[in-house]
Amino acid sequence: MKKVNRWIDSHFRNIFLLFLYLQPFLDVLTAWGINYFQMNLTIGIIVRLLFLVFLFYCFLFLSHDQEKKKEGYYLGVLLLYAISFASLILIKKGTGAFLYEMQGSFRSFYFPIALLLMYSIQKERNEKIELRHYVRILMIYVFFILVPTFFHLGFDAYTQGKVGNLGWFHSTNEISAILSLFLPYFMLYLMDRKKTKTSLCLKILASGTLLYALFTLGTKMTIISLGLTLCFFGIHYLIELRKKKAYRQIRIWLVLILTIAGTGVFLIPKTSFYQNIQIHLNYLGVTNPIQIVTNPKVLDHFVFSSRLSFLAQTNKNYMKAPLEEKMLGIGYIENYGTDEVNLKLIEMDFFDLFYRHGIIGFLLYMLPICLVLKTIFQSIKKQKKLSLEKKTFLLSLLLIGIMAFLVGHVLVAPSVSIFIISLLLENSPKEEVAKKSRKVS
Repeated sequence: MKKVNRWIDSHFRNIFLLFLYLQPFLDVLTAWGINYFQMNLTIGIIVRLLFLVFLFYCFLFLSHDQEKKKEGYYLGVLLLYAISFASLILIKKGTGAFLYEMQGSFRSFYFPIALLLMYSIQKERNEKIELRHYVRILMIYVFFILVPTFFHLGFDAYTQGKVGNLGWFHSTNEISAILSLFLPYFMLYLMDRKKTKTSLCLKILASGTLLYALFTLGTKMTIISLGLTLCFFGIHYLIELRKKKAYRQIRIWLVLILTIAGTGVFLIPKTSFYQNIQIHLNYLGVTNPIQIVTNPKVLDHFVFSSRLSFLAQTNKNYMKAPLEEKMLGIGYIENYGTDEVNLKLIEMDFFDLFYRHGIIGFLLYMLPICLVLKTIFQSIKKQKKLSLEKKTFLLSLLLIGIMAFLVGHVLVAPSVSIFIISLLLENSPKEEVAKKSRKVS
């Protein structure tokens, strides 16, 4: 057993990296299982559950974190909450809803549990995942979108009304979230000439395929993320060039930006994204863009995809619930056993977590996230000047927050949250220990 533990300890980062590379393949297998075999228990859930068990093992036997007891207390309290929530589901809804509720709870709480375990294990490790690994994983996702799309073998992003190609994936929101949170790192990779040896032609090819994938999905969030990312890097480099008084390069940048903008104006109307905007506006009978802002119903339907309506209905059900459900959560099936039964989530992560798991569950969920973010921001405050890498992380964090609040399927989706965990750990301060720094190559 000691030999096994030593091997795991010395190869932990590589094991985690392998797990990250597995994510797009797990998502493809999950989509096939759901679409072709109507599987409820997918290969993605099984493998991610096994990895969580592996993290528990490492936490118990490999972690040397001095605050391990505090983290153990948290996990103990979380276990008590899980038992209480499960008992409440059995009492209120019976065995018929139990499996569905537990599956939803597992998906949601995967993020804080895995984050806390990884944080404890990685606190003393100075290993770093190279930027190129994130880019490679991103391009694997792009590959599994483009190839099925070209050969008409993929799944439609929407079941009715709108258009879009999802490739061999199941959830449009989850895939768009993954592409969006990696966009800043892809831009960093393109701009970093010193650390990347990729040829210009290959970078142009990768950029073209990524842009095609973003627009062919047909979702608004990926395009918003792309716009914010391009604006950030464009402004950053213009400021840097102005400091260096490189006015000739500034002119080149401005010409490049105008060229990209002009090309976008010509090409965007031909994309699924633009077609969906037109379809949506025509469906709502909108003839003047001002109506989107002035009409609350149109605003909710067009911008929030009726999420505000679902939020209002769920809030109504929550307010009618007894005290124990307000504290522990109303669960993932609203009005169970009545004619008004509802399985539809709000798809705004923070609200879904609060209503589904109540005041206690929400506070327990947010505690590890706040802990890690606190250590990260304390470390950032100490830095006199932020590096571009740190600014890129903050941009990605901003995109994660926007997506979690507006479109959901970010914090509560293990396929997305595992990458958030990786980015958070990469930017969290490490304890000084008498160990050599390891680096994944």
